Amino acid sequence: MLNFKSFIKEELLVERALSQDVESDDKGKLHELLLSKYLHPNTELPQHHRSESENDEHAGTPQQVHDRLKKKIGDAAYNEIDSHAKSTAASLKEHLEKHGHIGNGVHIGNVHWTSNPDKSNVAGDHEKTTGVKDVNSNADLIVTLHDKNGQKVGYHGVSAKYGSNEPNYRNPGLDSMEKTAGIEKGSLKALTDNHHKHMESLGYNGSADQKNTQYKIDKMGIDKIRAEHSKYEGFVAQGKTISKKNKLMHEHLGKFIQAHDSMKPNEQQEFLQKAQARAAGAEASSLVAKTAVAKKFHEGLVSKSDDELRDIVRQHVSAPTHIPHTVAHSKVKNDGTSEPVIKSSHGIADEAMAKVKNLSVQHQGTSAVIKGTHSETGKPVRLATFTVKSSSGPHKGLVGTFGLK
Repeated sequence: MLNFKSFIKEELLVERALSQDVESDDKGKLHELLLSKYLHPNTELPQHHRSESENDEHAGTPQQVHDRLKKKIGDAAYNEIDSHAKSTAASLKEHLEKHGHIGNGVHIGNVHWTSNPDKSNVAGDHEKTTGVKDVNSNADLIVTLHDKNGQKVGYHGVSAKYGSNEPNYRNPGLDSMEKTAGIEKGSLKALTDNHHKHMESLGYNGSADQKNTQYKIDKMGIDKIRAEHSKYEGFVAQGKTISKKNKLMHEHLGKFIQAHDSMKPNEQQEFLQKAQARAAGAEASSLVAKTAVAKKFHEGLVSKSDDELRDIVRQHVSAPTHIPHTVAHSKVKNDGTSEPVIKSSHGIADEAMAKVKNLSVQHQGTSAVIKGTHSETGKPVRLATFTVKSSSGPHKGLVGTFGLK
């Protein structure tokens, strides 16, 4: 029989395990908002520049996104992420004070949620917050620094990272990857175009969102399809507003059920098998495309010198920015607690490369890996990795991710 302390410990572990099933994007977005809350002088959600639309799960005001994600993931996961964000915010404030960014009357006076980056021809959240364009900035949050009289005296960017693994530092698009590798413009997109043509030959039609909805339904199975359709029918009957994405899902669920139920029993089974096979075909085609993009990207990088590869690592991890920038990572441990890891962005790349020499690149599946030799042990070491991934399912566009190790 468990004693009381053991019982409490097991109950806590059960709650912590629940958060492991939450989608990474949801955890990351909620962590951004809660980190900003604990950085804010009034302990409130941040200011923002984004639309108040309810169309997508991560679109809308900070309050809308916060409330939507809190409801979606449940109290156990929410409370865990909240405690991690609070701890990391406290450590970040200590870091800012230690390095002279705050203190002696200078303090955080406001916080903006700034996940929409600047582009060369479009003012993103950085420019809207600071008044200066900075295409290198990938800050999720920007804190405004005030003096003791409440006057603005500066800004500080924060990249919020969450999870047990080493964080990704940048998510370059295909155009950016082509420039980095020095390969022909459009050469990576051509590989993805072949994949999307194959999707149409499998029977996926319409916009990327429509195809992605069809793919998700193909994977469900008829029982779950009926349950999901019933859920949306209930929302409509109650007069609830549902997002554009969910309206699309509701519509396609109904079409699938109608097609399935109009068939004879033996035909229904074949129909479901074909749907599963179509989804598997989409995933296989996406893997082929991601592998081809990584291989082509590697072909451009393989001729780069050690110095050129170091510059590429710096550009993706520690690119020069208009304002000081800090990476705040809530590194989650196996027991559900977290360790705040706070680093000044501009020194991370050189710190990682300090004891690695003779850099080169290898192609490994959907990744291009930068490796080298440890200057003290002489052993081969993995320095950094570009990985090609789908932004959301096999029908959406491909992007790169870049992380150390």
